[in-house]
Amino acid sequence: MDYKKEGKEIIEGIVIAVMLYLVISLTLSYALKVENPVAVVISGSMEPVYYRGDIIVIKGTEPTNIQVGDIVVYKRPYQDIPIVHRAINIIEEGGVLYFVTKGDNNPFEDSYFENGKKLPGVPDYAILGKSIMKIPKLGYVTIFFKRLIGVRI
Repeated sequence: MDYKKEGKEIIEGIVIAVMLYLVISLTLSYALKVENPVAVVISGSMEPVYYRGDIIVIKGTEPTNIQVGDIVVYKRPYQDIPIVHRAINIIEEGGVLYFVTKGDNNPFEDSYFENGKKLPGVPDYAILGKSIMKIPKLGYVTIFFKRLIGVRI
């Protein structure tokens, strides 16, 4: 058995897989007009629409194109994990659109704080995009590996 040749083939396979991932990711980012076009659902807050372990595809969109009922993806200033919840109301205040959001499986609407102040909803500049598609359960692979390396989710 030629271990040197086998090791070289494994390394080549890894390099090719990484290159394919980067090409696909960059292509999706460009096509969908969003920096991170996919996210893994890590909670049950949107059941029965999305379940833990589902992968969602995100499309960047102008906040003015979001309507009540759309499922939006946003980030909080103190959290790296994107939130995927439904817009249940839209408020315009001081030239900013605020999206009142709520998980379909949550009893209360979301709170959004910035600089110690509670805002009327998610500000338009915190919206990453809208969820346009899901791939069921494939995200469990990501959840497994994050737990394996000690990332708490």
